[in-house]
Amino acid sequence: MKNFLINNFEISESDAEVFSASFERIDLIKGEKFVDFGKVSNRIGFVEKGLLKCTLIGNDKSVIDDFVFENQFVANYYSFLRQKKSNKEIVCLKNSKLRIITRKKLDELANKHSFIKKIARQVSEQLFISTAKKLEDFRLLNAEERYSKLVKMNKRFITEIPQYEIASYLNVSPETVSRIRNKFTLPS
Repeated sequence: MKNFLINNFEISESDAEVFSASFERIDLIKGEKFVDFGKVSNRIGFVEKGLLKCTLIGNDKSVIDDFVFENQFVANYYSFLRQKKSNKEIVCLKNSKLRIITRKKLDELANKHSFIKKIARQVSEQLFISTAKKLEDFRLLNAEERYSKLVKMNKRFITEIPQYEIASYLNVSPETVSRIRNKFTLPS
């Protein structure tokens, strides 16, 4: 986690040590929830090992919003920031090891260390850019182009995630994913 912080947020090794030492280690088993639908999300996790799925829930339906792999932060950031009930659940797709920090602990840390506010701002900016890009892709790219982009981004999508879940993420049918998948060869 320290190396990730140093490389992605351009902070000193001592600042990265202070921040990472504030996180608690937890183990979650496949199927266990990290964020519960309908509850306020009061923690952020950093995935050291594992794979999680974020599912938006509403109007009697659900759709996969994202997948979270190693060396990524995970949270319902909207619920965390606004202290509103979560409109999604985040579930482990396989046994996972996370480092977590509570909102209270993060606020205490931010009051003591100015670099925490810099990290929070950069995380917010990255999330905004990622969300805007995803929305743009849904509006401008067809299903095959979105699938191709997904595979190029991380080939683990097609080796570790079931086809029906990829279909939900791409907002297409599993049969469409199957047809598209047959046209592609795995990138090396």
